[in-house]
Amino acid sequence: MNESEKRKLITKIAKLYYYGNMKQADIAKMMGISRPKVSRLLSQASQFNIVRIEIKDNSFYDTDIAEKLRDHFGLQYVKVVPSGQIIEESKDNIGIAASEYLNEHVFDGIHIGIAWGTTVNAFINRFHTSKVYPRSKVLQLTGGTYSQSLHMDGRELTKTLAQKLGGGFSVIQAPLIVHNPDLKRLMLQEPETKEHFRLMEKLNIAFIGIGSSNYKKSIIYRAKYVSAATAKKMYDSGLCDICGHQIDINGKEPYPQLSECHIGISLQELTKVPLVIGLCTGKDKLRSIISAIHGRYISGLIIDEVAAISLMEDENLS
Repeated sequence: MNESEKRKLITKIAKLYYYGNMKQADIAKMMGISRPKVSRLLSQASQFNIVRIEIKDNSFYDTDIAEKLRDHFGLQYVKVVPSGQIIEESKDNIGIAASEYLNEHVFDGIHIGIAWGTTVNAFINRFHTSKVYPRSKVLQLTGGTYSQSLHMDGRELTKTLAQKLGGGFSVIQAPLIVHNPDLKRLMLQEPETKEHFRLMEKLNIAFIGIGSSNYKKSIIYRAKYVSAATAKKMYDSGLCDICGHQIDINGKEPYPQLSECHIGISLQELTKVPLVIGLCTGKDKLRSIISAIHGRYISGLIIDEVAAISLMEDENLS
């Protein structure tokens, strides 16, 4: 291993350790090396002038990772942003990048889909534009979670982005999941709901969060749609969340009883949107990102370095 390769390896390990808060044993397992070697490389980080108070960023390195991930997965767009010392900093960096992307591609008449989540919330908080787009439309992708926390629900996020654009919006006046498929069919027959789903066929772009593979962070559990025991069983079997749909590593929905009661964009409809950008941070999102890619539900990614390094190692792209 030459000095340049060793420096890259130390940088990866340092970011996983300091920014990703991973244990040395977990890093060793991910990287396929021994724990003592991880410890030795971390101790050498200062010798290579990588670690002082914070990890030095290398934008060229992040660009290289983004290009490798884009080509490997066949995605339209990938952006890797610096990880922060706390997760909120990473989310804010993703929010800035997503805001810049939308500002570069927005046009009057654009139809934008919005899901929910803290990272989508960071994006909308960061978004500002000096222009007004009166014919733009922002659409809520899924029914409401009725969460007390506004960043957990797509309605307020949809309205806020529309206000910043100076355009219109449409929200779903229904919960994310109902307890009876017949009730879902009745709700979808309402004129306002039918018009909302008709507008979703015109989406140009969508920004969505990618759910954690930790069941305690899943929307179906936090919004009390299933019990803790059921959620744990589902997620232990490898499920994760995307727009309220529970999918496995191949992007399939193994629980039709949930999808039959789900009110929002279907997975099939999601694949028809020209560009769906997933926004997420951290190593906990690894399985969820891969599941979403395998299902072809996302065609773009804006992620932090910890998530990117985890993807690179899992796919043997180093």
